[in-house]
This record gives sequence, structure tokens and C-alpha cells, in this order.
Amino acid sequence: MPLSQEKILKNLNNPVSLHIYDSIDSTNTESRRRADIDRGVHLYAAAHQTAGRGRRGHSFYSPVDTGLYMTLSLPFRASFGDIQFITCAAAVAVCEAVETLSGKDPQIKWVNDIFISGKKVAGILAELIGDRDNKPTAIIIGIGINLNTENFPSDIADIAGSIGDIAPERLCADIVDRLIDYYNDLSNNSLLEKYKNRSLCLGRKVTFVLDGKQMTATAVDIDCGGGLVVDIEGERKTLNSGEISVSI
Repeated sequence: MPLSQEKILKNLNNPVSLHIYDSIDSTNTESRRRADIDRGVHLYAAAHQTAGRGRRGHSFYSPVDTGLYMTLSLPFRASFGDIQFITCAAAVAVCEAVETLSGKDPQIKWVNDIFISGKKVAGILAELIGDRDNKPTAIIIGIGINLNTENFPSDIADIAGSIGDIAPERLCADIVDRLIDYYNDLSNNSLLEKYKNRSLCLGRKVTFVLDGKQMTATAVDIDCGGGLVVDIEGERKTLNSGEISVSI
């Protein structure tokens, strides 16, 4: 079923300009295309993406009418922190909204994947938008969520899962409201604690590539910028980018 703009607006508490699509290539891509004319707070949402995007060039599987695919565009503020911490805020917002509406217990695999019962159910892609002089003007946060998706491609079938039957419009509005509220108060220390409390990584062995070498270490903390602190044979290092694998 197509998303209902009326139902999203009914559940929103913050003022947001909505752009709803039956199908689109990518809500993040659409947000970029419209960046010059859509100033302020804008939401782009669809029930289908033909070219959904994930981090580090990966795609995000976005079949028709089984998920929620959305991008929230927010005006850039000099005090926003960085993309990694915005991703953390979005992850917390998604987890809290899903928990509220489904009763399930979502957890976060650093930095941008949401898991339930060992399966990835959502991903986040945050990006900066700049003007012709590369001066940042907006932050866009793309969120893809599997609601009732069942038939996944073979390359992700073992790890991908779905949340279940949640009204996408209510979920969309809840995430947007929470994320806007967090964005307006990023200095609140409780946000980082909420992220840590939902971490799948802390206290576990994680594998990653550092300086061209594959390494295994114990994840011990998440710093104030959203970096993953790992212990490598007694030496602590902070990962600020890249991907990790963790036994779940």
C-alpha cells in the first residue's frame, strides 16, 4: 500500500514538509536533487526504492510495499557535531520508535545497522549537502526499514530480517519526531548513553580492517563522537570509519 501523507501528518508533532512517493530511485538521492529548493526541514518517504543506497557504496534492498524508506533533511548547524554522531542519534531514534510500536528490543551494530534477534532490520545513511562552494547547507539522514519483507536476495538472506506488522506512517512520524528532538539537543549526554545501552558490540570481539590489515579486538566503549573504542592486546584504538563484523 502507498504511504499516506495524511496519516503521517496526523502523527507528527514537529513541523515538516512532506514529499511522499509510491516509488523512487532513492530518497537520499531525491533529497540531494531538491536541496537547492527545499530549505528547512523536509521528509522524503517511499514504499519502494529502485536504487536504495547504503553506506560505503552498498545498496539497500527496497522491495514494493514491504518496508519504509525515508530521508529526513535538516538545516546544517555549525554545532551539529559530525556525520557519525548524527548516525548514532538516528539509530537511537529508530530503536526507540520500533520498541514503542512493536514491543521488540532493537539493538545497534556500530555504527548504522539495527538488529532484532540477530537479524538486520534497518540501515542508516547520513550525508552532508553542500552549496557550490562546498559549504554545508543541510544534513540528510536516510533510513531503510524492513517491515514485512520475506524474500531477500541470496547474498543477504542469512542476515536480513523484518520487524513485523507496524503501520509505516506511525513509525515514520515517530522516528522523525525523535530525530528532530535529538538534533536540537545533541549536547545531551543521555543520547550517547542510550546508544551504548543498545550496542551489540560492546564487550564482544569485533573484526575490522585497520591500516590494510584485518584485525580482531574487543569493543570496549563508544566515544563522544560516536567512534568505537577497541582494545587490541592492551592497546586502545578508536575506529571512526569502516565496517566491523561481530558475532551475534
